Amino acid sequence: MRSIPKPADKVPVYLPPGGSGQMLFTIVFIAILSVAGMQAAHASDVRVSASVSSTHIASGQEFTLTVEVRSRDPRNVSRPELPELNGMQYMSSLPQTSSRYSLVDGIAQMTYRFSYTLIAMEAGSFEIPSVYVSVDDREYHTRPIYMRIRPSGDDSHPVARHTRRSEMFLELELSEERPIRGQQIVAEIVLYFRNTIEVNTFHVTESWQTEGFWREDLNRSPTRRPESVILDGNPYRRAVLNRYALFPTRTGELTIPPFSIRASVRQSGRFRDDYSGFFDGFGQQRNVDLKTSPKSLRILAPPAPPSGGQLISALGQFRVERTLSQDVVKLGESVDVITEIRGSGNLGLITRPVFEYPASFDTHRPREVIERNERSPQMSGSKQFRDVLIARNAGTYSIPESTILVYDDARRRYERHLLPELTIEVVRDPNARITIAQNERIRLTPIRGSVTWTNANHRHVWFSWWFWFALVIPAGIFAYGLRAHLYQKKLGSDESFSRKERARDKANKLLKSTSRITGTKEIYGVIHKTLNNYITDRTNLPHAGLSDRQIVDELHKKNVSPPVIKRVQTLLEKCATVRYTPYPSSRDLMSDLSEVRRLISDLEAEI
Repeated sequence: MRSIPKPADKVPVYLPPGGSGQMLFTIVFIAILSVAGMQAAHASDVRVSASVSSTHIASGQEFTLTVEVRSRDPRNVSRPELPELNGMQYMSSLPQTSSRYSLVDGIAQMTYRFSYTLIAMEAGSFEIPSVYVSVDDREYHTRPIYMRIRPSGDDSHPVARHTRRSEMFLELELSEERPIRGQQIVAEIVLYFRNTIEVNTFHVTESWQTEGFWREDLNRSPTRRPESVILDGNPYRRAVLNRYALFPTRTGELTIPPFSIRASVRQSGRFRDDYSGFFDGFGQQRNVDLKTSPKSLRILAPPAPPSGGQLISALGQFRVERTLSQDVVKLGESVDVITEIRGSGNLGLITRPVFEYPASFDTHRPREVIERNERSPQMSGSKQFRDVLIARNAGTYSIPESTILVYDDARRRYERHLLPELTIEVVRDPNARITIAQNERIRLTPIRGSVTWTNANHRHVWFSWWFWFALVIPAGIFAYGLRAHLYQKKLGSDESFSRKERARDKANKLLKSTSRITGTKEIYGVIHKTLNNYITDRTNLPHAGLSDRQIVDELHKKNVSPPVIKRVQTLLEKCATVRYTPYPSSRDLMSDLSEVRRLISDLEAEI
């Protein structure tokens, strides 16, 4: 987060008497406003943020603090001012610095990065205060970061349970061992391996079913390089393979099942231990199956909330704000009451707050928008609730203040967020043709007079059903033929339209060709080609030269639903990595063939 720059100092202006003095004052005032506006616009694109490689570490373990400055234009960035720390210590006050220029979709961006290595000194909950950075002689600061440091000899940590460590093993490391219901738990799948082992690739071999937990994928956060650690006096390399946010949905005993992978590794020297059956020669590459141990957690109920506040099931570090889309509205127009919850925690589980609205407003179905920070190592972002109100009477109305309770799991207490009173002024539109009646009932008056009777047996021909039937049928046939002619003409003249309309037929033909292929890996190649060609045909992209990542990004641009995008990404990744699997099973193959057909049907309705 960037800080708000201090306003420029006031400039004294000498005003001579008379009309010339007023003109001079006007000119100088306009010049000051122009300079201040340019400076504010120049500084508005600066973003300063701080992050750590992990918010939950053991005492004695090293981690990295990274400060980033982002801007559209090159800036004069000074070295950050490091705050004083409790429970942690800087390994060096000199950072590793880097700068990068990128151009994405015509938008330029400069990134300045400062990385510091720190070491955890003692166990407990600590805070890294705001880091101040000077950019073009303006001061900005980052948000504080909350850290949890566990004792190095804590037996509850999964790594500490190993009395005799293997040369390579997989661990599930959690940010919280005794969570409460709804609290965010960052789960990291960590691979430990000796320095003599080189890991080439890996892929997940079994679906990870976390029953009792709502799960969010955090693998889009910045990847970390393997770091060196000491375990029982032996050097190891530590690499985080996957990162997830888990939110327990009920209390009691819950078990996190094992996470299984198959890694392709190479050994730089001979050794004899549990894995000697896999490495039987110098430098030979083998596939190793690894899995984590199941993890049992006792989920506690949240403490009783204090009185005088409204609960919205928010657990984490959040701030709550409430605003109006506009303060003055015309009679009959809508106004949005926007409630925004921003921070890190259980964004997806937060419920809509309920407010008291004046009786002169009609309330409509609220809208809900979640914006997630994909680059964060934990679940963070913002969630908006927009209550739509429509005024029925003119006047000035107020929405009473309200207090929202948020449980801060870092401080282990409820935080109160006071939402101040809001005032809405409803005015009449003088140009409106139709006015809204206020407090008037509709009066029904009986019609009096003579009654005229007609003969129902005498009807004109246009009142007969067969007349309209005979008229509509030829017109319908003509319209259908004209539409078919225009459709065929457009298929022959418009290439992009033709690709989009024929994409599904081409995909079905490719899938039918798999019946003549005997090799399992070749069939996965056809599956990959089918899905790739179908998406590029529907989005009018070239077939060749696009990576799987670009295909997924194009689906994001087309506003395809996230579950469908996740299924597409999973299937593309499996097709790309199946060559590392010695013998893909026929059962998985049939399941993936069915999955690609379902994906094509789902994508047909969205792109």
